[in-house]
Amino acid sequence: MLYALWDTDTINLVASFDNRRDALALVLNGIERNGPGDTDSLALEIEDEDGNITPVAYGRELAELARREIQAASRLVG
Repeated sequence: MLYALWDTDTINLVASFDNRRDALALVLNGIERNGPGDTDSLALEIEDEDGNITPVAYGRELAELARREIQAASRLVG
């Protein structure tokens, strides 16, 4: 699986990751540095081994997903 983070305004690939957690960590880092609007034009997609692409989340929904999953993982670690 490949997790791709896209800027939908410029249609540019921001970054790609081998796992969901790293992709969402980058999203959360952007929010912490630039504010909640940082994700307004971002979209996260998953590409499987066959090249099939599945959207995960976009914009503010992506921000909420990043907060939820990264904060939950942080509570588990310590």
